[in-house]
Amino acid sequence: MYGGKIVMPPSALDELTQLDVELPINFEITNPANVELNTHAGVLEFIADEGCVNLPQWMMDQLRLNEGDPVRLVGGRYPKGKMIKIQPQSVDFLEISDPKAVLERALINYSCMSAGDIIEIPYNTLTFRLLIMEITPPGPAISVIDTDLEVDFAPPVGYVEPEYKRPSDLLPTMRDKFTIDTKGVQDVDARGSGTATPVPGGGAGAGGKGKGKETDGGEGGAAAPASWEAFKGTGNSLGGKRVKGKGVKAKAIEGIDENSRIIRTDQPRIVTADTQLGTRQVPAALNLPYGALFFGFDLSNARPPPGSDAEA
Repeated sequence: MYGGKIVMPPSALDELTQLDVELPINFEITNPANVELNTHAGVLEFIADEGCVNLPQWMMDQLRLNEGDPVRLVGGRYPKGKMIKIQPQSVDFLEISDPKAVLERALINYSCMSAGDIIEIPYNTLTFRLLIMEITPPGPAISVIDTDLEVDFAPPVGYVEPEYKRPSDLLPTMRDKFTIDTKGVQDVDARGSGTATPVPGGGAGAGGKGKGKETDGGEGGAAAPASWEAFKGTGNSLGGKRVKGKGVKAKAIEGIDENSRIIRTDQPRIVTADTQLGTRQVPAALNLPYGALFFGFDLSNARPPPGSDAEA
C-alpha cells in the first residue's frame, strides 16, 4: 500500500460522525513505546477489521512498528502547505525524465506531510524513497489537499558534483595533432601581402627584421615598403582581351561646373590602400595539410560554471 493514508475500522467513522467532525480529517500517529517517533496521515477508507489500523510499510518503518503493535491516533487539522524540500535517497531518481509529473501523480495519495518523514513513491516497477527535509509553514505537519505546493529538490544521497573541465582539456585538438602555432605573427604591407617570414610566438625575425625585399643600398640597408598603386594590375575583359590598368594617377581629376553642388577641397585626396593601411603585424598563415580544417583557436568567451574554483 503506497501513499500517506491509513485504513481505519467502520466504528471509527461512526464515532467521528457522532462528534460532528468535518471530514476529511488527519491524524497524528505515535508509537506508544517511543513517543518521539510520530508521523501524520489522512484516511483512505473505513473498511479495516475492528481494533486494527492498516498503515503503509514506509510508515511502519518510520515508527519502528511490527505487525500487531499498538499505535496512538490523535485527530488534528493542519494549515495548507506552501513549500516542501525533499531529498531523494538514491541517485537513480535523477534518471526520471519528468520528476514534476511523477510527484504530482504520487502526491494525490497524500493528505498531509511532516518534516523528517521518508515517504515512498512508485515509478513504473521501481519505488523511490524521499526525505521530507523542510515544510512551509513550519509546524508539526501541513495539508497538501487543494493547495499550490512548491517543491524544492536537494541533491540525492550519494550524488557527487561532476568536476568541471576546460573545453581544451576534454579532447585533443587539431592544433595538438598538427603542432600548429596559433601565436605566430608576420609583417604585411598596405595591401595585406606578407613582407616577412612568419615568426612562431610573435615578432618578425631575429632583430625585428624580416626577409622582405632589399633596397638598392645593399644587404645592410633597411627594407623599404614596395611601391604600389591601385588599378595597375592586369586582367581579361568580357571579350577575352587581356588588358592592363593605368592606375589612379594616369587620369587627371575632372573639373566641375561652377554651379555644381559637389564640394571639393583645395587639395584633392586620392584614397588608396597606402593612405588607409600601414605596415602592421597580423596572425601568421596556418600551413595545414591538404583537405584539413582547423578550429583550434582559443575560446576567450568560455566561462566556468558559477561557484566553481575556476571562476574564483
